[in-house]
Amino acid sequence: MSRFYKKFKHILEYGLFIVFTRSLKLLGFKNSARLCSFLARIIGPYLGVTKIARKNLSSIYKQRINIDATIDELWDNFGRYIGEFPFIRDLSEAEIKQIITIEGLEKINYLKQRRQPFLMFLGHQANWDLVIRIISQIYPQMGVVYRKANNPYVDKEILDTRAKDDSVYMIAKGSSGVRSLIKSIKSGHSITMLVDQKMNDGIEVPFFGRPAMTANAIAKLALQYDYPLVGCQIVRTKESKFKVIIHPPLEVIKTGNMEKDSYNIMLQINQLLEKWIRQHPGQWFWFHNRWKD
Repeated sequence: MSRFYKKFKHILEYGLFIVFTRSLKLLGFKNSARLCSFLARIIGPYLGVTKIARKNLSSIYKQRINIDATIDELWDNFGRYIGEFPFIRDLSEAEIKQIITIEGLEKINYLKQRRQPFLMFLGHQANWDLVIRIISQIYPQMGVVYRKANNPYVDKEILDTRAKDDSVYMIAKGSSGVRSLIKSIKSGHSITMLVDQKMNDGIEVPFFGRPAMTANAIAKLALQYDYPLVGCQIVRTKESKFKVIIHPPLEVIKTGNMEKDSYNIMLQINQLLEKWIRQHPGQWFWFHNRWKD
């Protein structure tokens, strides 16, 4: 692909993205979420990713849940996520308090009192991007590791939507973001990571009883910098209302063997994520190939 064609394609994609998100903003927060949920539930079942979700759900649950109903819930949740996303930055603090309740902040107060930064992990559940809006209530300064969009113009727009103020320091995944990650840690920031997606160059750790390639960067950072590991669960309680649950720090046993300790940490994290997903299977992102065939 020529450089000119690639740039033209990116500009065209960016233009469509802007038209789409600006159109949703005209509807308002709740109506945008409802419309996108309606469209996703109609169109979604015909898309290829639904086959992936069905395969994953069938493999994990067999016939123990209603898979068709769960897939409908998946598209409802993901459609609402799309409809809610353009408003994340613009929602007022009063509106945020109306749609999000936080549970368990007291479990990390002693870390805040001691100005002890920590590593917070979460999965692709409910509307995970809304956690960024309440970061300052969890810890004064937070670095958030994210996956860059392939389109640089769209990526910048997404970053502007996610980060409302300078309490959030966005860090790109991969080699390009390593320097920013280390800078954030040295500046005393806590770090937030999504840790539930497949990582081909990760390590193999059981997830729902099946081997799954798992990114272990968060475990290595915890061991290297002696950072506590705190789980953050987000649940969609009703339409566009959410509960964020801060869990107690994990108990980490250090043996001095980095490889063994990293594995044990990621096993704990995967087990906790699995527990959260089983509580609300229709709110997790089953659309990606998490396991090997």
